[in-house]
Amino acid sequence: MKTVEDLATSCPACASRQHGREGGMALVLVLGVLAATLLMVVHLMVVSEVIAKEAKVAVLRSELRYQAESAADVGFWMHLTDRRLFTNRKLGESAEVRLSMTDFEPWMLDRRPHALFEDRCQVYLMTVDRGFRVDKPEKLKDTVEPEDTERLDAINRFLDVLGDYVDKDDFRKLYGLERDDYAAMGLPMLPRNNAMQFREEVYWLENWTEMVADGITIIPPRGKSLPATDSKPSFFSTSDKYLQSLLFLTDSELSEVQRAREQWTEHGVPLNESLNPDLFLQIQANFNFIEPNVALITTSATDASGEVRLVHHVVREVDLGRSSIYSDRAKEAFSIWERKTE
Repeated sequence: MKTVEDLATSCPACASRQHGREGGMALVLVLGVLAATLLMVVHLMVVSEVIAKEAKVAVLRSELRYQAESAADVGFWMHLTDRRLFTNRKLGESAEVRLSMTDFEPWMLDRRPHALFEDRCQVYLMTVDRGFRVDKPEKLKDTVEPEDTERLDAINRFLDVLGDYVDKDDFRKLYGLERDDYAAMGLPMLPRNNAMQFREEVYWLENWTEMVADGITIIPPRGKSLPATDSKPSFFSTSDKYLQSLLFLTDSELSEVQRAREQWTEHGVPLNESLNPDLFLQIQANFNFIEPNVALITTSATDASGEVRLVHHVVREVDLGRSSIYSDRAKEAFSIWERKTE
């Protein structure tokens, strides 16, 4: 007696349908394998292309870094030459007198751009004492009106935290934090209880983002020093935000100052010719226009296509009359305070 399966297989039409189903399944399987293989091939092609582009960018950045470092060295030596040729280091004044004596381009710490290497590198010279200085934190109050008691209280709390971080005792200031407070926050290694060695240590302090809005001035290496603590900030290196808060400028007055700085950096127009007299006198009374002994040299290098850009920063002394400009006793090499690339 035949079973149902025997009857199904004995029927030619039924057998044909079964073979068709098996053939369709095999085709689907083959197409699936083919699609997976194609996806793998495409993935490998994309990965290879990404690796090739990353390698190209790495090579370009290596070349740009060499150019940027070379441009920074050129800027350093040009500035030293400028200081040797011209003893008047006051910024923002007319350059007609010096240009009547020589065609040497002014290389001063005034943020004016200098093009090198067929305009593929821009060099900017600035003073380094800009932003928050850990050695004179009380300067934070200079940008706050006496009536703004809420802001002053916030600054006082921050100063107490900073004071407890650097002092050598364990006595907590009114709003300060000591070792047990940091331990409760999961930071048992704090505070330092000594002078800060790196400016990035400010990032450990409570509410530092609310207090430090314009960056942090570099902490000098051992044996080096910044300009005197009672010196005024440099006009050409300070940020627009700090300038406005220090002078309590309106938006229109700030725009006038911004245009004046642009006129100086782009065309060398003296400030007394581009600012109204009252605003010019106010700026002169609150800012320093004499070059200090430490410079921030910033270079920006771009490839031929303009797609890849690299920024290089160097901080170093620039006064040849000071022995601290050298890194060795034999005075054969110049010191570098800081060097970083973005």
